[in-house]
Amino acid sequence: MPEAKQAPWSLTLSEVGARLEELRERRNLTQADVARHRVLQERGVRIDKSGLSRLECGQRRRVSRDLAEALLDCYQADPDERSEILQLLSADTTPAGRPRPALWRRNAALLGPMQFEGYLKMERRATGLFNYERELIPGLSQTPEYARVVIAGMRPELKPAEVKALVDVRMDRQRQVAEWALQDFRALIDEDALSNIVGGPAVMQAQLERLLDESHQSQRDIRILPDTVRLHPGMAGPFVVMRFPEAAREVVWAETMVSSVYFDEEADVQRYTEAFTNLWKRALKPTETRARLKKMIKELQQ
Repeated sequence: MPEAKQAPWSLTLSEVGARLEELRERRNLTQADVARHRVLQERGVRIDKSGLSRLECGQRRRVSRDLAEALLDCYQADPDERSEILQLLSADTTPAGRPRPALWRRNAALLGPMQFEGYLKMERRATGLFNYERELIPGLSQTPEYARVVIAGMRPELKPAEVKALVDVRMDRQRQVAEWALQDFRALIDEDALSNIVGGPAVMQAQLERLLDESHQSQRDIRILPDTVRLHPGMAGPFVVMRFPEAAREVVWAETMVSSVYFDEEADVQRYTEAFTNLWKRALKPTETRARLKKMIKELQQ
């Protein structure tokens, strides 16, 4: 089972931290050793064990060049390693001070149980999102009416006002993603999710019509996985492979009943990426997907 982690503020800084950790371990230094190392003291750079741990785990919002250079000297990094890490550091474009959207702040208590704010934070920075869904339409493509039925059904403990608040967050999330970095959104949806009449025929018809409209957009590729495709890795549950302009690697988010989880280890990401690619090849082509959507819409109109 992959190890779930807390989402980093910046994937670039996460990579910087991972590389610095590798250099530290190569020198057989503990984090406590580094915190009191003479190189840092001579340079007037201070970092304690806790701060170094956060840096290596990608949980710091900012890593100064002075700190990075002091650590590289402490670890006796060779010129190539030094150059690569400093280039990564200078390439980080994640604004450390960018505030959370007001809707997120107001509804943090509702987002918290699913650990979903970390996902939202990364989603709006992604240039590529490859989303597999088994039972539902992807959140980025849901209509408000469909989203309301889904949220109320999945979280029955919520009051109507709380359901509405999360619908508002979802709609704002769609706007944020559209306005920011997203260039390639691939939605792979099980046919069963489209056959499930969520909220009644009128709600479902409007939802399918939206999917049909989005299938014509250049930055969105929506495909149906026919119900003839059975027993595949995606049966474990929905997931999203995320790609970013600020980092060479991709990450994965997956959902469980009680939380959403984040993976970034190369082997884990590769496993999910291969699963998505395999299913994508077995899905209906865009023209076939649109024909299937039109047929389903027509059936709902009867």
